[in-house]
Amino acid sequence: MRVEAFAGPSGSGKTTRICERIRDAIANGERAGAIKHTHHPLNDDDRGDSARFRAAGADPVILAGDRDAVVFHGSDIHHVPFDDPRELLDQFDADVVFVEGFKSYDWS
Repeated sequence: MRVEAFAGPSGSGKTTRICERIRDAIANGERAGAIKHTHHPLNDDDRGDSARFRAAGADPVILAGDRDAVVFHGSDIHHVPFDDPRELLDQFDADVVFVEGFKSYDWS
């Protein structure tokens, strides 16, 4: 599994670019997933950037806080705790995972 991480200022086009990359990966026969890091309180609502990633074809999509995450996988929604963001990769059976945020984390 490869990880493609995107970080930058708000409004710089990260989500739009990730959605394009998800659609490209799916069109090339790859299985794609996505992680969105947020500093806002977590919720189980399928909306915002995580909904955009799902609409582009990513499955699962994870909305991650600093130590807890919400996993949207098909029609299932569940929470997983984590200490290190790399632990979230255990939730994926994908060829590529796109990550938005976790600016100070090195995914390599």
